[in-house]
Amino acid sequence: MQENNQVAGTAEMTAPARYVARFFDWLEAKGRFGMPAFAFLVGVVLSRAFPPLNFFPGLLIAFPLMLVMIDRAKSRGAAFAYGWWTGFGFFSVGLTWIGHSFTQQDAIPAILAPFAITALSAILAIYIGIVFWITYRLRSQGLFRMVVFASAWVMFEFARGTWFTGFPWNLIGTAWANWLPVAQASYYIGAHGLSFITILAAVAFTSLIDGTVGWKRFLAPMLAVVAFSGITMLGQVRLADNETRFHLPISLRLVQANVKQSEKWLSSLIEDHFDKHMRLSRDGDEEGRARGVRLLIWPETAVQSEKFDREGSLHRWRLSKLLDYGSFALVGAPRFTVEDGEVNFYNSLFAINSQADLYARYDKAHLVPFGEYIPFEKTLNQWGINPLTGAQSWASGRGVDTVEIPGIPSFSPLICYEIVFPGAVVSPTKRPEWILNITNDAWFGMTEGPYQHLGQARMRAIEEGLPLVRAASTGVSAVIDPYGRTVQSLGLGKQGLVESPLPQAIEAAPLTSQMRGMLTALLCAFILFARLIYVWRR
Repeated sequence: MQENNQVAGTAEMTAPARYVARFFDWLEAKGRFGMPAFAFLVGVVLSRAFPPLNFFPGLLIAFPLMLVMIDRAKSRGAAFAYGWWTGFGFFSVGLTWIGHSFTQQDAIPAILAPFAITALSAILAIYIGIVFWITYRLRSQGLFRMVVFASAWVMFEFARGTWFTGFPWNLIGTAWANWLPVAQASYYIGAHGLSFITILAAVAFTSLIDGTVGWKRFLAPMLAVVAFSGITMLGQVRLADNETRFHLPISLRLVQANVKQSEKWLSSLIEDHFDKHMRLSRDGDEEGRARGVRLLIWPETAVQSEKFDREGSLHRWRLSKLLDYGSFALVGAPRFTVEDGEVNFYNSLFAINSQADLYARYDKAHLVPFGEYIPFEKTLNQWGINPLTGAQSWASGRGVDTVEIPGIPSFSPLICYEIVFPGAVVSPTKRPEWILNITNDAWFGMTEGPYQHLGQARMRAIEEGLPLVRAASTGVSAVIDPYGRTVQSLGLGKQGLVESPLPQAIEAAPLTSQMRGMLTALLCAFILFARLIYVWRR
């Protein structure tokens, strides 16, 4: 009788739904490996929506299939497993660039790269598994089940960006980083808000393949198309109606020396690296100066000397001789302090003038776990794990700051991946006029990592309504306006300069980025809580 009902139910489906149902029946007949393998491939498709491929149709393919997998799950455990495998495919392929860093140092064998990527992806996939589990547990029908899924996904994007120091890499909203008309929405609703409407629009197409019959199967997709068409048109109008404005007296010169990470810290080459930055900074000037440049910017740890901030530093003195009076150099270099016999190293940014005076300093605050420090290092040292860092861990700075230099618009300095945290790139009490991101993406070579990093940096510029100046050691260095448009850039793996006037900021968004994120989180939490109460009452 049950078999006859299934046949009858299949006969009532639309043709696409019948094909999908038969395909999933075939997968389930393959035993324990069929559905996990398919879920993994769905995650891989989703990972292709991000830079550099920017295959946004992957969103429309992956998310409806995820919802169908949840519908097909026979238990909460099965739903979690499907989600975990989807997340594992998403992260293990999307984060393959991490493996390149293992080839750039001697302290960690390169053979460990696949194991590290696998372990990290397996942990991050738990977040996606929980999303599937929650959606299955709060099972609802029609449009509301789509809303529940989108809410759960965004809530755990928040969790992934917060728990255990956070890793908000490739938030779904960031898939639009290079699709600027759509990305403009993040100025009003933030990255997480854009994630929510993107997922909701994508899962709306589930009704075309899940067995929904009659005109209702077209309702959600039509609403999604109308909504995103409106978002795109409004974004296009915003871009067309607003030209990039500049602080014309503030001329920038970004130096991209393209120093390989495997050679960066070799003592025999450190002076050569410094001389290369100096030579590029002069740009062939007969008197050996960076003439007419108000801000000369070198990337993260461009100077490999821990004494750059010490009195009498030869490197600082030499660098200052490049500068005109009233000009400044913004330079990445390490520093150290000694307190109570304990030595602490910091990954820092320094601002110096033509007299070699130190005008400002910023210490990187958001450090990379296992890359720049080991959690619970003192305890783990007793087990011999410290050598895995390759060196002593960095110490953490005070946090986001607004730096002011005479005659220069104030700016928010961010080092490396500090730029990927929505709502945490500018001071909440004193808004800067631009964002500076210095980074060393040489760790990741010619992989997807630098492009993904750039995409996330672009999203921060749009969200905050602030221009972004990005100096990367091996690229991509760029000057980006507050609408996300690239003014000037130098590609990955190239040596040279990026020269541009400094773009002007635009008016701050009606709500701060922190408030936009909080409202999105509250909305998603309310939706999930309301559904949970409904389930309990039933």
